[in-house]
Amino acid sequence: MQASSIFNLVVSFRSFRSLCALCSLCVFACSSSEHNATTPGAAGSAGSAEPAGGSQASAGSGRAGGMVGTAGMDTGGGMGGVTSSAGPVFTGADCPGELGLSAATALANVKGSVDGSTVRISFDPLGDAKDYRVYALPKAGDVTADGVSGALYRCAGNYAVPAPAEDDNKLPENPGVRTRVASSVQGFLRTLADATLGYVFTTPADDRIPVYALGDPDMKADNVDCYFMRWPESRVKHYTTSEQERSDLLAKHWRNDGVAFYAPKAGAAGAAPVYLAIDSKAQSPTPFYVVKGAEYDERSSKGLAVSEAFSVYSAAADGAEPLMRVYYEQACARGHDELAVGQGRFNKAYHQGASPVAELHYSGLTEETTLVVEALDASCPFQGIVAPASRPARVDPFQTYEVDYPAFQTPDELGAASKTGEVFINGEGLDSATAPHAIGRACLKVAPTKPADSDWHYDGAPETFTEPVQKGFQIWELESPTFNVQYHTVATDEFTIGGMFGELWATYADWAADTNGKLRFTPKTRATLAADSFVHASMEVDVVSTQRRYPQLLVSDQDWPVQDNLALGSTVLIQTFGGITMPIEGQIQFCDHRTWDVNNQCPMYDLYRLGDGDARFLSPHPEVNGFSGVDRTLRFDVYVSTSRAYLLTNGQPYACVDLPAGKMTAGKATVTFGDVLYHSGADLEAWYPFHLAKLHNVTSRHFSNLAFSSKVTAPTWDEAVMPCVPASSLK
Repeated sequence: MQASSIFNLVVSFRSFRSLCALCSLCVFACSSSEHNATTPGAAGSAGSAEPAGGSQASAGSGRAGGMVGTAGMDTGGGMGGVTSSAGPVFTGADCPGELGLSAATALANVKGSVDGSTVRISFDPLGDAKDYRVYALPKAGDVTADGVSGALYRCAGNYAVPAPAEDDNKLPENPGVRTRVASSVQGFLRTLADATLGYVFTTPADDRIPVYALGDPDMKADNVDCYFMRWPESRVKHYTTSEQERSDLLAKHWRNDGVAFYAPKAGAAGAAPVYLAIDSKAQSPTPFYVVKGAEYDERSSKGLAVSEAFSVYSAAADGAEPLMRVYYEQACARGHDELAVGQGRFNKAYHQGASPVAELHYSGLTEETTLVVEALDASCPFQGIVAPASRPARVDPFQTYEVDYPAFQTPDELGAASKTGEVFINGEGLDSATAPHAIGRACLKVAPTKPADSDWHYDGAPETFTEPVQKGFQIWELESPTFNVQYHTVATDEFTIGGMFGELWATYADWAADTNGKLRFTPKTRATLAADSFVHASMEVDVVSTQRRYPQLLVSDQDWPVQDNLALGSTVLIQTFGGITMPIEGQIQFCDHRTWDVNNQCPMYDLYRLGDGDARFLSPHPEVNGFSGVDRTLRFDVYVSTSRAYLLTNGQPYACVDLPAGKMTAGKATVTFGDVLYHSGADLEAWYPFHLAKLHNVTSRHFSNLAFSSKVTAPTWDEAVMPCVPASSLK
């Protein structure tokens, strides 16, 4: 395998009597020493570093509270620029031509945001791409007609979110949201050709100005809880070039979706205006974005207020993307025109569902590395469930049914089964015989950053675990020098945990596909809770969620094993939740001298509807399902004192809550990372096709940037924009 291999000690549990497996290859890709890469007909390096965009600074470094701004917010939709609070942003360039890589279109606007040893990579999606992948720059001799010998690919895969009804289609029945492109939109018949308003850019230049997108905080600007559909695109938007208007709206709780695109300055050669048409007198006004023509005339004749919003180029130009619109018609919210730059973003906004994720995740950086980023004509193939240790497939009989448990395989086993030695992490293509080919490509040179100072930090190093000890019915506990680990109500022989790719990976199955499976792993270094300072804990994890499978983080005034000791004290619990009968959301729960379980959740705060009475508004926090993806990760930063908790996602404010007075005890505390898989046999819907096919009765999470510090100041927070939810609202 042409990739560096690092041996990690992992544990695979064949039964509660089994011994720990001693090793598994933990592979991460390394680069060759290409520094001045060029492609035929183009020159340039493989990328360069620049400071993180906007005024965004660390969400908490060392013992100082983090500066938390709103510039450049990544809501999981929109133009797709990376947002990271912890390190430099690197830009992509052309790949060297002498390697023999196949011809491919240049992939534009590639950026990598490094956070320790992980990097989050964004780019302009291609309309005909079915998947994306990233791997270390290979040697020339490893590139063949069939692929890259020994390559380790991290693949983007698809979103796991519901799909709306489209235009006048009858399915799905009784949809909460209908997207319209080629059908009647409030009395005007639109065509597919009408969807393109003009042409814009995704990068700045002297002759361009930024157009900002802002999400309306009105209580009817998005689905709250009357159906399960909600995406970053479903929030009613306002687009503006005015810095003053943007600033005013942000102060009034509008969600900051950052720069949507770059438009020509007014009056530029070849430019034409786009107009906002809206009935400002209506109780639920609908914003339309139109250009001069039949719809403009129709809306104007009906008395809608029409004003110039921004300009676009009338004709395509080198590097420009079409600006396209999709109308969102909502059963329980106002409709609006959503603007999307390029065919790839338009496809996502129009179709939603299992569309390709336009972001890649790479981990395990130890040195400067050149990465190859590619758009593909087919999905990465599914080779098997990758895990820190292997186990064979088996079928377990129960009284009236059987449960099929798929095999777990190590990266080395997957590579050995491939004729080229290639390994695809998060391959979701169910036709493993179809090899994907690159249709777009760029190279990106990145380097790891030093993690922020912390009291405790896990860097993906090897762990030696004790033999699991059975603590109760289908409950196992094990120890390592770093962690106390408990698996609750999991299938015998069906759980494993260990280091891979510089991350901690956990794969397991709930017992009988019908029980409350849980994972808890707690660092043995203790934190300190206080009234006048905070415990700051961080976790980066994939967040594909339902109401039966989701990641968690717990800060407790009790010792480990935390699940057993919850009733003895108080605990702040963070999780993502929803996706089946309700939209996915971030949750903060407070467990006051009581246990927690999947069907016995602790009281929680409403983090989506803020304020009181007639002054209530939708939170400006990012939309969680915009970050969905099996190999995509979301960073959580949690700050907890004895009286308050803050939550940030990818460095952006998500929620602030006041804790019940006198409940959280000052003194020694624990930080626990966890996961849930509950009654997997009854889980999932059609918009989780990959999970239904390959991960129905199993779950797998990968964790990185695990750290915490005590005696930290609170993050900078504007309570006028995002007020703290009072403890009295717990329910």
